[in-house]
Amino acid sequence: MSQRPPQATEHAAALASRVLASLQGRPKARPGRVAGRVCPRALSMLFEASLAAEFDRCETIRALCEMGLDHDEIADSYVPAAARQLGCDWVENTLSFARVTVAAGRLQEMLGGLAKANDIVTASHRAAPNVLVVSFENDQHTVGWKLVTLQLRRLGAAAHAMLDATPQDAAEVLEQVSYDLVLVSSSRIDVGARIGEMIDFLRARMVDVPPVVLGGIVVDLLDGAKPHADIVAVTNCLGAALTHKKRKPAPKT
Repeated sequence: MSQRPPQATEHAAALASRVLASLQGRPKARPGRVAGRVCPRALSMLFEASLAAEFDRCETIRALCEMGLDHDEIADSYVPAAARQLGCDWVENTLSFARVTVAAGRLQEMLGGLAKANDIVTASHRAAPNVLVVSFENDQHTVGWKLVTLQLRRLGAAAHAMLDATPQDAAEVLEQVSYDLVLVSSSRIDVGARIGEMIDFLRARMVDVPPVVLGGIVVDLLDGAKPHADIVAVTNCLGAALTHKKRKPAPKT
């Protein structure tokens, strides 16, 4: 296979974890945590469909449903597992940049087809937690943040993303908007220092700093250990991450 162009590497590497973080120059992911929770035959079918010469979103969803899956299972388990496999194959150098990019776009398209009318939540919903997904500079995301924000909205959150940010840039946004949770997605084991910088900026400017949860491929690299004391959890489970959100005050009666 020909040498990857630098720009291609920067963008395609974002597909390697549930948050699908950049993997350039990092150790390989351990995909078994996701793949072990899904039917291998159904996952293989979805993976192959995403790479096929022709792709029919509706037909692929119908075929998965005929295998006994419902829309929520496909969106919450199978699309992330297929995306992770794309990232791992990119790292193994068995899939080209073009094929990974096209296949990842198809998975994103599938999530759009799986969305229900009440899946799209905005900050105007009083009970919806307002969540910011942050990717620091040199840990860029492409399809990854779209997949994560769509899934967060399906879980009832108002999700937003800030990509390629410096710790100070992220802190300034968090200072200006009332967020209930910050999800930092990373593949870098030095991310704890960046989170520390962000929190130091915030504490110098505000009293109520939102909780920070760390996710991405770094979860496997750190084996769940917290690289900074101010991180409330290290997880790639979005449902578990949302349990750490700030509690909204009860509405006045």
